[in-house]
This record gives sequence, C-alpha cells and structure tokens, in this order.
Amino acid sequence: MLGRDLPGAVTVLPTEGDDAPADEEQAIVEARPNALRFSLAGVQLKFSAFENDKKGGGLTIPAEGTGGSWIVKLPSQQYSGVPENEFAMMTIARMMGMDVPEIRLVDLDAVSGLPQGVGELHGRALAIKRFDRTPEGPVHIEDFAQVFGVFPDQKYDKGNYRLIGRVLGIETSTADVAEFIRRLVFSTLIGNGDMHLKNWSLIYPDRRTRALSPAYDLLSTIPYIKGEDTAALNFSRTKKMAALSKDELAHLAAKAELSERLVIDTARETVERFRAVWEAEKKNQPMAAKVADTIDTHAPTVELYREFAK
Repeated sequence: MLGRDLPGAVTVLPTEGDDAPADEEQAIVEARPNALRFSLAGVQLKFSAFENDKKGGGLTIPAEGTGGSWIVKLPSQQYSGVPENEFAMMTIARMMGMDVPEIRLVDLDAVSGLPQGVGELHGRALAIKRFDRTPEGPVHIEDFAQVFGVFPDQKYDKGNYRLIGRVLGIETSTADVAEFIRRLVFSTLIGNGDMHLKNWSLIYPDRRTRALSPAYDLLSTIPYIKGEDTAALNFSRTKKMAALSKDELAHLAAKAELSERLVIDTARETVERFRAVWEAEKKNQPMAAKVADTIDTHAPTVELYREFAK
C-alpha cells in the first residue's frame, strides 16, 4: 500500500515481485487496524482522510492509510495552537483574495481512526480539502523541490524565491506570478519562516498545463521560535524578513525576468489589503493572543510595510 496515496497523480510500485492479493492485504489491515502508511510530506503529523456522512459527519482516517479527499493535521505536542494559527492565516489570506482550499477546524473527537501511539493531544485539528483529488480522479501536483530536483532534506538549502518566480514566469500565467508575489509578501508580513521549496507547488489541472497550486501551510512561525527573523529561502539577495523592500523585489523581478511593475504593484496591493483585513479580522480568528500580538509587532519591521504605509 506504500506509494498508493502520494500527493498528485503519482503511484509508486515495486520493481520486482507481485502485489499481495487483496484478501491478504485486508487480513493484514484487520490484524493491525492502526498500521497506517504515512505518505503525506511534512514534519507535522498529518493523515489523509475522507468525509464521514454517517453519525453526524466528521472525518475518518482509513485503516489502510490510503484514499480520502481531506488532509487532517493534528495538534502539535511541542507548540500549542498550531492548527488554529494556520486556520487563521489561511482565512486571512482568502479574505485578501488569495487562492486557498476549503479548511475547517474540527474537534479531535470528530476524527475517527486516529492511530494508537500519537500521544495525548489537546485542542483541535485542521482539515484541508485536498486540491489534488477530484471526483474525476487524482490531479497531478509537483512541489518545487521536485521541480528543481532537490531532495527533501535540502528544501531550505537549494533554490530561492527568485528562481521560483523565474519558473512561474516561464511556465505559468501573469495571474500566477501575481499570486506568487501576494503569498510571498503575506508570508513575510505574518512572519512565516517555513515557506521552503516543498511549500510551493505546480498543479496540472488537465495533466498538461502548469499553474501555481492553491496555497497551503500558511502560518506564522515567529511566535514559536525565539529570534526568528529569516525566511526559509533567499528572496533575491537576502533572507532577512525585515529587509524585504521595493528594491529587493525589483532585484528579484529583474533577475527572474518578471515585470517589475507587476511585482511592485502586486506587493503594494498586498500590503494595503493586509493592513485592512488584518485590523478588521484579527480579533475574529481563533488564534492565540500571542500569535496576533507577535504579528502586530513584526509586520511594521518589514521595510515593505513601512514603504507602502507612506
């Protein structure tokens, strides 16, 4: 079963030997009902799940670990309120006009099939509708570690946002380039230091045409890491979030061969929308007060924020 529920439309099969008969696989599952196969990339514990229309709804993690049109991300045992943080940031991003999949905060008792041994969990889980699954079948996606031929353990070390922009400028549309700049500026303003290569993806809706996938893994990391002040990758010349400026974006645009006017205008619009939406909605979101307070302190330190506030 390993390799059958990978992101996108890829299936990995053994090079030698035959699959076990279906009844034999089922016998293994029945003997080990919690023997889940983890195949969704990332550090935070997450599972593929399907919507359960019985018993009042909720989500079910299949015993065999495959299938499902939702991703369930469990609360962190190390950091409190991570699902609520991500839900709030994704919601703010949607309100600002970014492409965000359907998301829900769900009580843990509404998630069935959780494996034994995950530890004592508190809070709620975050459920994200999978954009690589449709009623017609899987939709292929390709994260930028794959695009650049980089191993997952090098997702912070190889590549930069300028190169991602360059690929999008060549392979996708002007609208996708603008969306990339929106997410980049937004992630900087909220203090998201984890937008590495695997948190940006191309999607192939018709299996041929490339586009920037919907956003995912948008959250503020600075409340959890003392002294966090750098992005996951270089923008163009710097990784310092506070140093993101019109000049840095102009350099990115020039090196990536993107329209400087498009990049700067999109950045200005994003800062303006962030200021308006954040002030109006931050108290309505389920994130901890510490998260909101940290962003309130951080955002004005970003040079771009100050430049467009003038």
